[in-house]
Amino acid sequence: MNQNLNLLSTVPIADLPQINITPPKNTFPKIKVNGLAEISTQVVDRGIQVKINNKTFSLHYPPGVWQRFPKIQRKILAQNITFGLTFHLPYIFTSLKKMSYNLPVPLSESFLFKAFSLSLPATAIMQSEKDKKLTSNLLRRLYDVDYLFSNQKTDIPPYNRTSLSDHIIMPFTFGKDSLLTFALARELGLTVNPVFISEPDYPYEAVIKKLLAIPFRKEFKIKLAFLKNTLGVLREPSGWFGWELQLTHYSLMLLPYVYAKRAGYILFSNEQSCDDTIVDPDGFRCNPVYEQSHEWLLQNSLMTSIVGGNSLSIGTLLEPLYEIAIEKILHSRYPDIAKYQSSCDLEYRPEGDNRWCENCSKCGRIYIFLLGLGIDPKTVGFTHQLLAAKYQHLYSIFSSTRIKEYGYDQSQAGKDEQIFAYFLAYKRGVKGPLMSLFVRKYIKYATKNERAFRKRFFGIHSTKTIPKAFRAKVLRIYHQELADLV
Repeated sequence: MNQNLNLLSTVPIADLPQINITPPKNTFPKIKVNGLAEISTQVVDRGIQVKINNKTFSLHYPPGVWQRFPKIQRKILAQNITFGLTFHLPYIFTSLKKMSYNLPVPLSESFLFKAFSLSLPATAIMQSEKDKKLTSNLLRRLYDVDYLFSNQKTDIPPYNRTSLSDHIIMPFTFGKDSLLTFALARELGLTVNPVFISEPDYPYEAVIKKLLAIPFRKEFKIKLAFLKNTLGVLREPSGWFGWELQLTHYSLMLLPYVYAKRAGYILFSNEQSCDDTIVDPDGFRCNPVYEQSHEWLLQNSLMTSIVGGNSLSIGTLLEPLYEIAIEKILHSRYPDIAKYQSSCDLEYRPEGDNRWCENCSKCGRIYIFLLGLGIDPKTVGFTHQLLAAKYQHLYSIFSSTRIKEYGYDQSQAGKDEQIFAYFLAYKRGVKGPLMSLFVRKYIKYATKNERAFRKRFFGIHSTKTIPKAFRAKVLRIYHQELADLV
């Protein structure tokens, strides 16, 4: 494997001083709040400023990107980003009763209110405090707060017709989903502009992605842009409040890149499992990743095109696929791209500066997917045998919450897909203490449902968010890669 991909390369972390690698702490800013938050925003030379009572925060863009963004668009963007990144604050400051915005009602207000409301059941599942675990209590909190705006007329952006249908902006993380989207877009002949947006809570993730970007750029002749979401300090540190609409915020933040690159599309990488739902303990239907659902993606596309004032569309090429099918297509059709996979958020510094923490539910999920598909996890940088007994807590099917699990795992929405992955690994002769545990708990259930599992998890499903111009070619590729597995 390329030495750089081991991250033990000639480009040590010490040579990247612009990246903050201080271990994340509870760094939520000290905002003085006494029942009221007065919030304003203004456009500055390199981006926007947000003021909340006594504190000011900034979001800066590269000069070449910001300068190409029309001035009227800057003002509108500032208003919508300010609202989007602050209206969750009553969940962090429990004394807040009034959010007073010195700006007109933003164009995104009703969209974001809907998405946030429908995301709260998932946030409730992740809470440890008894009263916050009830969706009804979280909804009540939302309804109890007054959100006030100025009497100014809402600004409407002029329509922009300069976008190019073969130019795309894509949020890029080196995860399996964004890698497959990148690979498909290249095969389709699209001009891809990948952007990695880093969060203050995950400084090590930014370091690892920066290191991976060096050989990636050399091999594929493409530059990965980096944007620091400095407004991310307003999210709950190492928590859940404020993270509900993370990707929706990114849609707005990417608008200056859309203009700079004249892009016709933002392509996210939302797969079929993003539509799966459960019923939460409070009786509410819950989508653990609602803002990644294809229902919301269509709404997000409408919202962002209205705020941006252009013919932009937001879509995903991966809607028809479940996660394990994405992993399969990526590694079988595009192995040169697949070797860069790094799907872990790396909340803390990984052992040996590895690209996987190997101690979260996402690492466990990817590890068993790889084994189920006959792919050696070492090819993407795993260093430990995660089927050892001490790693039982990484897998949602063994019902453990001793680590910070991701909502999709803790909700058990992906339970059958993980069972299916274990079953495929079992049929390949994979051994280990956790495989023995799987056999005891699930082998009868998995054997009985193998046919249904294959149809579901290797099948090709709905396609409503795949841009029509690309749909036929993308589906042809999926049929080629999955036909023998269903």
